[in-house]
Amino acid sequence: MFRQLYRGVAFILLSVYTLSAQTAQPHNWTDTRLNNGLRVILQEDHRAPVYSIAIIYDVGSRNEVPGRTGFAHLFEHMMYQGSANVGKGEQMLLVQENGGRMNGTTTQDRTAYFEELPANQLDLGLFLESDRMRALVVTQETLDNQRNAVQEERRLRIDNQPYGVLFELLPAMVYDNFAYKHSTIGSMADLTAATLQDVQEFFRTYYAPNNATLALVGDFDGNVALAKVKKYFEGIPSQPAPKAIDYREPAQTKERRVTVEDPFAAQPIILFAFKTVTTNTPDYYALETLMNVLGGGGERRGFTSRW
Repeated sequence: MFRQLYRGVAFILLSVYTLSAQTAQPHNWTDTRLNNGLRVILQEDHRAPVYSIAIIYDVGSRNEVPGRTGFAHLFEHMMYQGSANVGKGEQMLLVQENGGRMNGTTTQDRTAYFEELPANQLDLGLFLESDRMRALVVTQETLDNQRNAVQEERRLRIDNQPYGVLFELLPAMVYDNFAYKHSTIGSMADLTAATLQDVQEFFRTYYAPNNATLALVGDFDGNVALAKVKKYFEGIPSQPAPKAIDYREPAQTKERRVTVEDPFAAQPIILFAFKTVTTNTPDYYALETLMNVLGGGGERRGFTSRW
């Protein structure tokens, strides 16, 4: 099933892995806004000597315009191509060599990056995320390289995948507003047309501290952690707020259906999509529970990329 998508940023506190059977601690957390607009959410959890850091940028495929689809997902790839003080591919090496793991995901509503590291490497995670927020390296070479990577990902997951066409067909049928009507992966033509200036402007507009939330959970002292966050992030300048998105959707008055011949599919598949309620409402959480019981919760946000 396909439900009404969230109209905003999903701010998620990443749970820290625990190796003990201790009783869960109270979920006391703080919510602070830095001078440059960065929202900082901190939660101490001392059950294991580890922590998680997540940076969530308020940008997804809903921010794209006709002729420029796939930018949010493309830029997720660009974020691993090096920054002022970190070489291409070095971020992953630094995290892995210090016993951690990392990833990034793009949806219609947000782009998120995270690291999980030992508690004694708090400065490392903060430094890595702040360096690429402040000074990502965006060149024609990295753009061409990652454009090719994303186009290959599209071939693998959609163009040459059984039922892959559904990732684009379903939202195109459900929505009339372009913000949610197109797929996150973008079209081949739009990816090919992306210019260096387009990508640089995308970074300036959406990858600003006042358009992001930092969530930090784990084994640290909250006061110390906040001081470190300010040290690494507060000097990054804010940017003008991105243009507001028109989410208005015309009323749907009748059923929509389509039949597609898929040469890659060995068996037929039937999908039903129902428009329901927005998130953060009692009815939404009831439907969320029902979806999990029925086993259909895995694709509730459509195509999601994973680096």
